[in-house]
Amino acid sequence: MHQMQDVGFRISALYRQQQMAIGILDLSTKEDLVETLRWYTENMNMPLYVITLQSRIDEADWQDEFPDVNFIIFKLPATTGEYINAFADECYATYFLVVRTDSVLVAFDGERLMHLMGEKNHPAIITPVMISSSLEILPTLRAPYIKGRQVDPASFTPTADADVEEDNLYPVMELGLYDRALFQRLRSYDTLISGEFYQAMDFGVRCFLLGHRIFTTRALAIQFPRRISVIEDRSLCDGVNRFYTKALSVRRIAGKNVVEKWKPYVDKELLNDEVKKKQVMLQKTDFFTLMKNWKAPESSE
Repeated sequence: MHQMQDVGFRISALYRQQQMAIGILDLSTKEDLVETLRWYTENMNMPLYVITLQSRIDEADWQDEFPDVNFIIFKLPATTGEYINAFADECYATYFLVVRTDSVLVAFDGERLMHLMGEKNHPAIITPVMISSSLEILPTLRAPYIKGRQVDPASFTPTADADVEEDNLYPVMELGLYDRALFQRLRSYDTLISGEFYQAMDFGVRCFLLGHRIFTTRALAIQFPRRISVIEDRSLCDGVNRFYTKALSVRRIAGKNVVEKWKPYVDKELLNDEVKKKQVMLQKTDFFTLMKNWKAPESSE
């Protein structure tokens, strides 16, 4: 549902690219959505997209109240990654920022963020510092770690140094500032993985294995007015074998990539059709090397 604009503008938008767009995940109350949209329309001069469900929206009312906002409407609930994939397909922007209606943007240093994204080896995603309702910085830096046969990332609190960018294994809650072209070149979120934790980790690990970074900086920060913590559901989910097959099936030995099954989590079809035919040729490092060389902050959860 596009913002109210003439057809000529819509067509011309297809042939030019905005620098940045904002996608708002409608995941809380209607009141939160109204308040969020009012704040962003007043404070952020860039295209806005709301990703929501048909059951939560009345087209006429919302278009009348927010004529400059685009709505991406799903008939049925989907994974967060699927919402973000759709947003990336619909927005014509070089970069896009993903936020939620139950959070507030409290820091956005546009000049610094655009400088970081404009560097030659820029990150695939810049993830935000997350702040609780009690104004405490949450431990949302993730570092690669294996416990038994499962990946169980360690958690750390971002540094107080505003000039430091710290590596983050994946975007917690899939929030952050994305390079749209790179996101799509890396094949976006895997919607066959049903759990948000494994879906986010799958994309994040894929970034690092293929030679790209994800990091957190205080130039971008959000607060959760009603949360004192961020709790992830790390239980196994449908599609988890897809994550393990992509993340742990390729070992780098003596400078060469070798395919080894990571039992018991193997997706045989994915291993044969994707990993052996494509990923093994493109991967720059492996998860074990990543874990060994990861520079973790001093403060841990």
